[in-house]
Amino acid sequence: MERAVDIIVGVCTKNCDNTVAGVIKAVDQGLTRFFPERRALIVISDGFSTDCTEENSRAAETTTEVFFTLQTGGPGKGNGVRTIIEIARDRGAAAVALVDGDLTSIEPEWIERLAGPILARKDLVVPYYLRHHCDGVITNQIAFPLTNVLFGIGVRQPIGGEYGLSARLLERLLSHELLPEDFGIDIFIALVAEAEKMEIVEAVLGVKEHESTKQYADPEKLLVPMFYQVVGTLFRLINYYRDHIEIVHRTDHGIRPVERLGEMPDKRPGVVTVDQADLLQRFQRKYNELMGENAAFLGELREDLDRIAASELEHYSFPLPLWVKAVYFAIDAFSVNEDLKVLDALRVLWQGRFLGLVRETDALSNEEAEAYIQGQISAFEEHRSVFI
Repeated sequence: MERAVDIIVGVCTKNCDNTVAGVIKAVDQGLTRFFPERRALIVISDGFSTDCTEENSRAAETTTEVFFTLQTGGPGKGNGVRTIIEIARDRGAAAVALVDGDLTSIEPEWIERLAGPILARKDLVVPYYLRHHCDGVITNQIAFPLTNVLFGIGVRQPIGGEYGLSARLLERLLSHELLPEDFGIDIFIALVAEAEKMEIVEAVLGVKEHESTKQYADPEKLLVPMFYQVVGTLFRLINYYRDHIEIVHRTDHGIRPVERLGEMPDKRPGVVTVDQADLLQRFQRKYNELMGENAAFLGELREDLDRIAASELEHYSFPLPLWVKAVYFAIDAFSVNEDLKVLDALRVLWQGRFLGLVRETDALSNEEAEAYIQGQISAFEEHRSVFI
């Protein structure tokens, strides 16, 4: 019989040979420094890497035991996370921390901040990062505002990638009929915990930098597939928990803040550059290619959207209220039969709105841009009746 453990830190990897050793080192240091009396295990759940991720994982010198395994159930981050939490359940872990294998900014303190509150009887720790305002493009435009406004929970990074999970939450996630196989796993964890009345806190992790940010220059490579997976799962959960959402709306207690643990560091995130001309070309090309009949659900919004798609860069603007209404229309349309054509249309508009957001925040400091992004919540609240 395998030895029981108190803490498991799970690391999801896929072609992370340049970063995995650094992640393992930071995790090991965090466990040995902050939890020296606890039995711990580091689980590397690999998504079928074709580089040297496995070799570099096995070569890492650690005090903590490291277990490398290929994830079960095929490709997809959700399968990687499920593999970790199944191992945690089987080993009787009281706390699980999840971190991404492509992190370049992870510190040993992250492990204490993710696992410590769980050992103190919280159910979910979500991360709070400092990120450049052009990073987190799915978070800023969809996941963050909908999590806050529809589910009534005030977390800034609901798809942050790093979490602390209790044994109680693990069991609920594993038994849930919507457990996703892909990048939808992050929003799934956050929203199930909230809708199922789990105890949630935020942990300040400082600056998040990771290798996948470098792929943002080509949205088709990573961001667009991630959009379908995250937003598809988000919309399914909105439909699944519609009764909970209606209670939030009916009681109208506003957005419930969560306790935030830790202090922000002085360090600032690196700049994420965006080629506005290239982004406009991509938006216009996909608008002409994918909107058509796919966008029938947008109804009265279509005339304004057509005008935006025909704009020159120097005059380009994508008003926030128009984007918010399109999102709510898409949620309703998707709930009918989960037609992926709805997501086809919305992802085109998402890229168009991202360009608008870039232009609106271009002259702002990172702090000013962050305040602007958080201020978008009011528009989602104002137009919530379009959906409810």
